[in-house]
Amino acid sequence: MPSWRLHRRIYEKLSQEVEGFAVWTNGLLDKIDKIIDAGGEHDLGRKPDPLSFQKLLHELWLEFGDIYDVKNSRFLRLKSRSERLDWEKEAIHMGIIWGDDYMIYIPDDAIALATLHHILDLCMDFLYKNPIKEDESHLMVEYAERELRHYARKLRELKAFAGRTFEEVFRWLIEVLKDKSKQLYRLMIKELELKGLKPGYSPERLRSLLIEYINKMGYYGVIYVNGTPLPVTAATYRIFSNLRVGQEVELGFSRYRGPYPLIYEKIKVSSLEELFKNYQSSINKDI
Repeated sequence: MPSWRLHRRIYEKLSQEVEGFAVWTNGLLDKIDKIIDAGGEHDLGRKPDPLSFQKLLHELWLEFGDIYDVKNSRFLRLKSRSERLDWEKEAIHMGIIWGDDYMIYIPDDAIALATLHHILDLCMDFLYKNPIKEDESHLMVEYAERELRHYARKLRELKAFAGRTFEEVFRWLIEVLKDKSKQLYRLMIKELELKGLKPGYSPERLRSLLIEYINKMGYYGVIYVNGTPLPVTAATYRIFSNLRVGQEVELGFSRYRGPYPLIYEKIKVSSLEELFKNYQSSINKDI
């Protein structure tokens, strides 16, 4: 996932370059990523938990929101998280009817920025797992759009002050990012490079390559990593973590099942790039 620093850089860049994209709520840029990712609630709003979206809205309201008094046509101007919590407790105690008496207000930019956070996370997720080039950068935005279908449907229930639904705001954000996908790609590539990674350099893709290689070569489904026999998934993460910190790794493969199978093939690699390149090349060749 993009770092919070990269998230913020993209938010600020869009604010400067895209007409209609604005962040005006005090403290929003400093708090939005922490709300979504911190406190054991990573990806709050799009998690499988059916209450995740409601939890996201509740957190956004507690940090930035207010209450609109329907009968008197005014905001209550609750100024802090503690004031909102106190009001919420009192409302529950009094049995207030939402919609008839009061409505929850969350600033439009808070919901828009939370949505953008999820889109950017999924763009990086796609880039992390797929070796795409800059000219294919639109694919990562399209992936995010597909993955957020259920999230987008939940946004239909919310109305922006401009009269649009937030589902429409979501579609607009997607189109903005498709238009700027090459810029987005370059920013994310720089962050991957700082971590010693490239597009497609992920444990998930490495595991797929190793399984494909094992199946093609007729090897048994255990990989020796520096002499230690491990099942493929455990081996993948051991190999990946060792190579990321610059440690050379020796891989061993056997054609036979048994407590001490003979190692048929040994391969030494010193970088993720070498590993991905060699195994992809081997898979593409005829045996």
